[in-house]
Amino acid sequence: MKEAEIWLESAKSLIEKENPESTIVATAQAIHAIIRANDALCMKFLNARAKRHDESIHLFMRLIRENKIPQEESRSRDILTIAINEKSKYDYTGQPISKSEGRRMILNAIKFISFAKKYV
Repeated sequence: MKEAEIWLESAKSLIEKENPESTIVATAQAIHAIIRANDALCMKFLNARAKRHDESIHLFMRLIRENKIPQEESRSRDILTIAINEKSKYDYTGQPISKSEGRRMILNAIKFISFAKKYV
């Protein structure tokens, strides 16, 4: 969980810079924060970590199915799914993103980490 928090803090700092590259990197870091928080949940309850990022969603749903986290928390899957689906765009291709979209991903990371910290 500590890694997730560090990725998030770095994203928050970078999003404030006035260049498009920093916004791209901040968005990618927010995505990594979400993935790391999910890893922390999965390691705690399943002693497993996704080998590929797309496996993260399956492991998250396993947490729900096995009642490791409450059913009402399944809504957090949407945040994880968005992050996984957007990862390649910002992590590998450096596709431009607006500051408002970058901030939205950071807010998603804040929400997901807050949710995960309740259980880790």
